[in-house]
Amino acid sequence: MEGETELRNFGRASLYDYFGDLVIYRNLEPVDARLPGLRSAAYRMDLTSDRIPRKLDREYAKAAVWFVEEAQRLRKVSAAIREILFVGDTRLNDGQAYLNMKRLGQWEGSCFIGAERPDEESVVDIDEDERIYVANRWASLGDWVRWLVEEGNFHLDERTVMVVDIDKTALGAKGRNDAVINKARLEGIYRTMDAVLGEDFDQEAFERQYSELNRSRYHFLTEDNQDYLAYICLVLNSGLIGYTEMMEEIQKGSLDNFEQFLRWVDSRMMIRPSSGENVRQVHEAVIASVRNGDPTPFKRFRRQEFICTVNHMGHLSDDSPVDQLLSQEITLTNEICELSSWLAERGCLLLCLSDKPDEASMPDRHDSAELPPVHKAQTHRVGTSIQSVLDSLS
Repeated sequence: MEGETELRNFGRASLYDYFGDLVIYRNLEPVDARLPGLRSAAYRMDLTSDRIPRKLDREYAKAAVWFVEEAQRLRKVSAAIREILFVGDTRLNDGQAYLNMKRLGQWEGSCFIGAERPDEESVVDIDEDERIYVANRWASLGDWVRWLVEEGNFHLDERTVMVVDIDKTALGAKGRNDAVINKARLEGIYRTMDAVLGEDFDQEAFERQYSELNRSRYHFLTEDNQDYLAYICLVLNSGLIGYTEMMEEIQKGSLDNFEQFLRWVDSRMMIRPSSGENVRQVHEAVIASVRNGDPTPFKRFRRQEFICTVNHMGHLSDDSPVDQLLSQEITLTNEICELSSWLAERGCLLLCLSDKPDEASMPDRHDSAELPPVHKAQTHRVGTSIQSVLDSLS
């Protein structure tokens, strides 16, 4: 691996500096108002369901490919997209989203999956057939691009789109800075629990139960959805359903999905109408959203998560030590910033495509109108420099 290896602070920037408003979150409603979203253009995307698809779904890829082609048209570029570069942090979600888009678009493509593991030797694992490049250093982005140019015969020009994930990729690089993203989310949860439960909120019990249920073995119940998980833990903390009671139902096999849990809460509220108006309001909002096919039903929590996220961006001084920036601030991944600038100069289309909820990414006009959206929030660029590797390919 060539280039620098020392982590440095490269100054301040925002996602907007590289991607503009070509940012699309979970609801598949682009920030760029020139691009129609799912609500108005689902039929043009050839989607077969009214539900918002998730990143692993083939329907999601249909929408994503449509967005790419529409964004290319807006650029008034005569050439059609022929190549896709995809950058993410999870082999399952991001890797599958890449494969789905590549196949539906009938494009050439390659995917970089990064996760910093500084205690290990720098290694890469390459799937030559699908061109999926898995690395334990974000600095390997430079080597990936060189591999594409030298071995893959990629053009990397106006026929190319680079799709970048946001959480734990462009922001809060996995293995390097992602703990601060998790911290901001938990702070959002705690603010919500305090507001709903007040003095009755048992934070110690919440942390214990959240930690246990936030495991893959419970995905049948939580569906790996933080809204579902936070809501379940709220119900348990309220005492409406006991933690031990719920675990017994799981062990017996009588509780095996989230909607069943919602019905259980419904029946308990009928038996115990004095369970608390705040909890009832949350429950009614969540159950209505789930029935409408909304994958982000606990909006009250996500709005607090947004506030906590932006509060953790760019708040430290420019002369703060790198270790402090990485442990206390959500930072931009410098290697992605440098790669984005380099590709933009070559005429590539750049797009952020994230499963991050819109409510955790954009200000609410009632609760946080004074704050910038996440993609416009200035924060520090931290990482290594891959510029010398990129310059050698120009």
